Amino acid sequence: MTRQIKLLTLSLLLCCLEGISSEKDEFFKPSRDTSVSYAEDKVYPQGRIFPYSGFSPCNSAGEKKFTMLGPVYGKQDKLLEMAEKTHKKAIYFIKGVYKGEKVSQKTLELKDIDFNEIVESIRQQVMAVADNKNIAWWYLGPEELRCWRKNEMKYLQVAANAIREADPLKRPVWMYDPGHRSAKPLGETVKFLDISGKGMYTNYSGFKDSRIFCLWTIEQEVEAIKNTNPQAMPIAVPEMFQEPGPEEIQMVSAWVRHDVYSSLIAGAKGIVVFSFAHRKNFKSHEIYFQEYSRIADELCGELNLGQVFLFGEKRNDISLKITEGPEKVSFLCKGAGMKDAINFPSVNIFNAAYKNERYLFLVSSANLPVSVEIKGMPQQCVIEDVFSKKKIVLGGEPCLKLVFNPLEAKCIKIKP
Repeated sequence: MTRQIKLLTLSLLLCCLEGISSEKDEFFKPSRDTSVSYAEDKVYPQGRIFPYSGFSPCNSAGEKKFTMLGPVYGKQDKLLEMAEKTHKKAIYFIKGVYKGEKVSQKTLELKDIDFNEIVESIRQQVMAVADNKNIAWWYLGPEELRCWRKNEMKYLQVAANAIREADPLKRPVWMYDPGHRSAKPLGETVKFLDISGKGMYTNYSGFKDSRIFCLWTIEQEVEAIKNTNPQAMPIAVPEMFQEPGPEEIQMVSAWVRHDVYSSLIAGAKGIVVFSFAHRKNFKSHEIYFQEYSRIADELCGELNLGQVFLFGEKRNDISLKITEGPEKVSFLCKGAGMKDAINFPSVNIFNAAYKNERYLFLVSSANLPVSVEIKGMPQQCVIEDVFSKKKIVLGGEPCLKLVFNPLEAKCIKIKP
């Protein structure tokens, strides 16, 4: 009888272990490697390189882990020289010419415009540098073209097509949209583009204390792309130009990290900061620049976290529960036509398998501390806080407890 009980106990134990092993195998099922079809030496969406750049790059940008340079509004030849010297890619500025003058929104108010003349001017600009493989993207001006202006949309269409026809390498085209635009007007511009990237100037736009604006921004781009041009890609254009108050300097690091990682969690596939230029009355340039550089190390350096955002396979097997602090944060953008505020979770998560590891990127958009519980991990796994480089040990039940400082971003890696 005793022997039978022992055998039964052993059998039950083996079943439990098999269950744990099966659960673990499923959780760590390797993601499909979609990066193999992308060129190693090109920038996404044509290659594997994570896009990270800044307008008007300062000289020290070439020494950091940024993968791109620009755009700039003048001296394109110097931009290309810098790209060649630093072995980085460039975002090259193109703007049509009409009757000897650069095209502006005012130009497009004229009647009976000869768009053929504009198209030819763009073709000539592209053909002059088309064989330069250091160019990764085209940046089309003028910016902020308006979908309710017929000539502006016609210009956008013919100009973008002219670039593609003159470019044998078919590099993507981007035009900057203003920060208040929602999905509907963004859809009217991105239908002619390959990249959607609108301003995400949190402080400048009046959302210093409502930084969920970043997630909302990328959601608008993603929705616009889904509705009108599924082949396009969304990027984030975070802020670096407005001087904070003396009492706010200590917040710059948290602001930058929140804004970048919040946008990536929402679906951004690249970062172009506005801007790296040294400007009058912007004493915090170096503080901002060093934080963006630190993130460049994380995304494009040894950690190579940008690859997870480009090629990680999204999973939905993790649950997150707020245990202390605000569960929701509200957002209202009257400039986008919103009449009532909308609520977002205070902590947002990107859960992705990359190769045989699992990554959880989490960002709190709350201005108060928030505590969370995360469940869904298998037993007997190794958990690492990537940014702090600390190992996290779970108790008997696989439940991860985290505490977020205001606006904090975290990256958790789970390994077998």
